Amino acid sequence: MKKTLIIFSLLSTTLLFATSKNIFIIKNRDGIIVKGKKISHNKNNFFKDLIAEQKELLSQLKKIKIKKADPYNYNKNSLIENAKQHLGERYVWGGTKPNAFDCSGYVKYLYEKEGIEIPRTAYQQSKIGEYVERDKLEKGDLLFFLTDKKRHIPITHVGLYLGNDKFIHAASKKDGVIISSLSKSRYNKIYVKAKRIIR
Repeated sequence: MKKTLIIFSLLSTTLLFATSKNIFIIKNRDGIIVKGKKISHNKNNFFKDLIAEQKELLSQLKKIKIKKADPYNYNKNSLIENAKQHLGERYVWGGTKPNAFDCSGYVKYLYEKEGIEIPRTAYQQSKIGEYVERDKLEKGDLLFFLTDKKRHIPITHVGLYLGNDKFIHAASKKDGVIISSLSKSRYNKIYVKAKRIIR
């Protein structure tokens, strides 16, 4: 019992007098230190570098998300030029790649080139963005039409406005990707609305 009390007393004294540089201390009955072990701390550069790298990656990911979530200040001329490069390419139902586009696959492809993700179908695309009056259309706006009433949905076709009453679209198997007049073609009567995705 006596030995146990002595050991407990020694351990208590060790903990009470422990410091960051001297964590193990033994004193005799007169309070004189008879044994002590000093330690030193070294910086761990490995973990420091890992933390720095993680912060950099998070910063880059944040920039990408902001770009997709806030589609403003884009160069519309780049969008229009890219659209015109596909003039004459063939129309393929369900197509989303060059020389095999359908109408909504075509505009989705063009917008993704600008870093903007939009829905797949014309009807879904018509539900996003800002509504635009017909007399206030700008380059890059999406135009929506009802070309097939038998499908029983309000939107069945989409095109990209080029300005000056013109729009480009993957029209049909017969025509492929073409430029049409909005007011001087059959699309004038089946026009439904326009939406603005980029400014």
